[in-house]
Amino acid sequence: MIQDNLFNYKRFVFLKWALLLTLISSFAYLFDQPRINANGGTWLGYTLGTIGALLIVWLMWFGVRKRQYANETGNLRGWVSAHIYLGLALSVVATLHTGFQIGWNVHSLAYVLTMATIGTGVWGLSFYLRYPTEMSNVLNRQSPEQIVEQIQTLDREAQKQLKNVADMVGRVIAASLKQSIYPNRKSQRRGNVKDCATENAVNYLQREMTQADNLSDLYRNQVQRLRALKQLRRYYHLRYWLELWLSIHVPLSFGLLAALITHVLSVFIYW
Repeated sequence: MIQDNLFNYKRFVFLKWALLLTLISSFAYLFDQPRINANGGTWLGYTLGTIGALLIVWLMWFGVRKRQYANETGNLRGWVSAHIYLGLALSVVATLHTGFQIGWNVHSLAYVLTMATIGTGVWGLSFYLRYPTEMSNVLNRQSPEQIVEQIQTLDREAQKQLKNVADMVGRVIAASLKQSIYPNRKSQRRGNVKDCATENAVNYLQREMTQADNLSDLYRNQVQRLRALKQLRRYYHLRYWLELWLSIHVPLSFGLLAALITHVLSVFIYW
């Protein structure tokens, strides 16, 4: 038996709803014969606009629902599935609502923000399909805090081993112990650190071990430190993109809500 996921939840129930809504809206638009050019002010425009507004409010409610852990209203996987499919259907409903009449006004602004929010939602979906699982796998069932503690333990061990090594080795290791996960946000965005002091220490010790037998423990220590750093770097690199997406998608959603309220009020007041 195939397990439910975001896309096939309850045999694609929300995909079917979204397709049905899209088809009904499209056929209504094709067969409608308004006396004026199709726009949001016709009976069909008002109908599609109402449906679109309700969808926007419901889709935004998902942000509240997913944080209500004690709420037993519906399966969270189902909410996400509905969010995906009905969000895509909204792009069709909103476009037909406009009657393809776009101008420099608050009504078109609401439409543009709708499409931008949907677009960033699709962008974020591509992240959430892959990144959370990869973030979990790269940490190997550990938390970031646990790996940081491992690095701190390795650093204390390395400091003890520095008593019986040459000054040059001590300087290389001292630089390694100061190496952070990412020195800046630019490095986090790229996912790598140029001239990593810990990596330099590993390479240096590997060369020096041929001449000094007492460096093997220190070498293993730095190899473990580098491995832990790479785990954290990959994790925080992926997390950077998830946080960046949220910092775009969420403000767009609230901007859309504000534009929608303004759009609806202006219609009732001036039209």
